[in-house]
Amino acid sequence: MSPVELTDAPADPVASDSAATRSPVPQRTPARSAVGPFWTLQVSHTVIDIFPVFIASLAVTLNDTLKLTPAQYAAMFAIGPIVSGLPQAFFAWATDKYDTRFCAWFGLALGSACLCSIGFAETFWQLILLQIVGMTGTGMYHPIGAALAGQLAQRALRHGRSWGVSIFYSAGMIGGITGPIICTRMTAEWGMRSLAWLILPSVMFAWILMRVTSTAPHRQDGHHAIHRALPDDERRARWRAIWILFTANIMRFVVNTGIMVLFGYWARARFPGDGNVTSATNLTGNLVSALSVGMMIFGLLGGRLIRPGRERGPMIWLSLIGAVPVGLIAFLGDRFGPWAGYAAAAASAVGFAATIPCTISLAQRLLPARTGLASGLMLGTSWSVACVAPWYAKFLLGGVGPDQVNTLPPWRIDAAFAGFAVLLLIAAALTLLLPKPLLRHVAQQG
Repeated sequence: MSPVELTDAPADPVASDSAATRSPVPQRTPARSAVGPFWTLQVSHTVIDIFPVFIASLAVTLNDTLKLTPAQYAAMFAIGPIVSGLPQAFFAWATDKYDTRFCAWFGLALGSACLCSIGFAETFWQLILLQIVGMTGTGMYHPIGAALAGQLAQRALRHGRSWGVSIFYSAGMIGGITGPIICTRMTAEWGMRSLAWLILPSVMFAWILMRVTSTAPHRQDGHHAIHRALPDDERRARWRAIWILFTANIMRFVVNTGIMVLFGYWARARFPGDGNVTSATNLTGNLVSALSVGMMIFGLLGGRLIRPGRERGPMIWLSLIGAVPVGLIAFLGDRFGPWAGYAAAAASAVGFAATIPCTISLAQRLLPARTGLASGLMLGTSWSVACVAPWYAKFLLGGVGPDQVNTLPPWRIDAAFAGFAVLLLIAAALTLLLPKPLLRHVAQQG
């Protein structure tokens, strides 16, 4: 069967029955046994996503305290996606191979311990060490977390996998919203070392997560039967679709990361006489929080409204729509005040937050026996390539650091935001390559 022949008709029942005989489909767990683990998982995602935004939100303060060079400042943003994202493919492979939930609770404990300790760093290299270990911890959590969210949702929620993954994604956004507020306000009130107070409750919740998810399934029901029934040409078609989704997600994550880099530049430009950079830091934190609010809202709406099997069209036009506010964040903020910038930052999330959860659930359906790997590719591994975002931002700004941003004309910052909007147009073009019949076919399998 070729990819062109995949239609709305169900999969070949003979092939499916034959595969099921060789590998019986496991009995579904009653919904009531999945509800508790599902919602505990959502809370854990909120908790763990509080910490990765600490460095971005405190970037201006860290730059001032540690006397960073422009290259070191850019490295702070670049290293996170690399060390958090690239190893996710390995952690996802190990999760699927050994059917383990270890990476979820251990990643939460490790990430919180290191990223809440950044206030103790006295040099750039100490900060980077804490960032590397901490972001590796948060990275190892996400493939198994997303895979658990998809599978538990099949058992615990009425609307199934896509809705569950969107809730999981949005739960992380709550952490992204509160993280900048928590870290900037705690730092302003008690100093950056006070962030260490958050370690103990986070480790305690990691223990709770371990207890409730230790036996929870993360792969699709009947995945052995589905996998064995696939003809070779359909397997190749599924993998081609995976790589298209992966490449388009790279564009989306570069935009997501890059505009946060530009937030710091724009904030410094708005407060040129801010000696202790407090105002610029608070503005940066507010922008990151506004972006996270938009990501939460549009992530939920995308997962609820985009129907399985019909993802291609919405992913295209949402990317096109989202490119507009991305390109206008600084322009609107300069002309109508910070609240206009906050609104544009929140609205910009429609270009990536509404589509990323759909790519995760779609990838899980495309690779039912490797849901951890599918989730890792759509989340961390594609995000890791977003390490180019700070250098792309620096290129668009003529190579200056945040301390020299006042030497630039205002239009240059506007142009930098527009340069990231172009990447969403590329993501839309890539999505055109997804075959509609294949998407409808895998949607019938759950």
